[in-house]
Amino acid sequence: MAKLRQAKAKDLRYKDGKILCSMCTIPNPTARRARELFLESNLGDPGLFRGSVELEKEAVVSLIELLHGPATAEGFIVSGGTEANLLALYAARNAAKVAEPEVVVPESAHFSFEKICDILKLKLVKADLDGEYRVDPEDVEAQINSHTVAIVGNAGSAEVGAVDPLGALSTIAENHGLPLHVDAAFGGLVLPFLRELSYAVEEFDFCLDGVQSITVDPHKMGLAPVPAGGVLFRDSKSLRCIRTDTPYLTEPFQCTFIGTRPGASAAAAWAAFESMGREGFKRTVKHCMDVTSFLQAQLEEANLEVLVKPAMNIVAFRTANSKQLVSDLRQRGWYVSYIPRLDCVRVVLMPHSTKLHINDFMRDLRELA
Repeated sequence: MAKLRQAKAKDLRYKDGKILCSMCTIPNPTARRARELFLESNLGDPGLFRGSVELEKEAVVSLIELLHGPATAEGFIVSGGTEANLLALYAARNAAKVAEPEVVVPESAHFSFEKICDILKLKLVKADLDGEYRVDPEDVEAQINSHTVAIVGNAGSAEVGAVDPLGALSTIAENHGLPLHVDAAFGGLVLPFLRELSYAVEEFDFCLDGVQSITVDPHKMGLAPVPAGGVLFRDSKSLRCIRTDTPYLTEPFQCTFIGTRPGASAAAAWAAFESMGREGFKRTVKHCMDVTSFLQAQLEEANLEVLVKPAMNIVAFRTANSKQLVSDLRQRGWYVSYIPRLDCVRVVLMPHSTKLHINDFMRDLRELA
């Protein structure tokens, strides 16, 4: 225990407010307790843990309803966005059954797609972005050919939080008979509540007929403990393409990539959703956006270039030497991201961030920049 305490003391703490680069945060307290209750539960052998299976199904239904999924929709609580994206492209590749398969993604697609395409032997084709760092639908369509098995769009890019024109991508997908996968790992639990807070939010989920699968992570803005990702499919057809027989377990097959899956993750996600409810999530998202707007105003007052008006709680900005600034800020204990492709500083305003933290951050930033 002494060794554990020493190790824990070396970790940064979200509550100190200096982690400004992470899409995770302090977990919901009820979700923490739920996780502890289910530590020995294994969703990979569901016949042994029926209560855990029920909680996973209810958590998935909550996500499906939030994202306007049809009654046929199905999904799983998985390890995170990488596994969710992997399963979506795995299903798309297997359903297509074409030689030398390709997938068209935005240039801003999450780095997990590089790994996924390497594993699945998919050619990764990147489409250009517009001036607001959203994918250009015309370039997406120009990249499609007889080898294309899927299109990917962002509902909140990891780099700057941009939401791609998913309505246009959905139409393109339908016209070409392709599935559209939406990576809403971060935005899936932000955008619906922004709409309820009267922000202008374009359709991005199963409302669009071309959307066949969605990644949405409870361990990000869902305030569930890590790991708790989520993947949703419009119907079970996709799952039939990725079934694996499990002859010696209590159920005959699995549709997830990871075999042994923690029931604790599903229980924690369920508990976070039930504990917070829609009103709780709305308050949380409003807090994050208030702090985001506060930071944006402070940066503009300091004559720093904000790349794009934040579509959600991510702010990207530039200085004369953004890379050096990130290094200098880290020396003072501030952890922000540097995006080499855009030569910018990236700040994520999560529920643990406050305006007091931003005041302290800006004091150091003004000195360094």
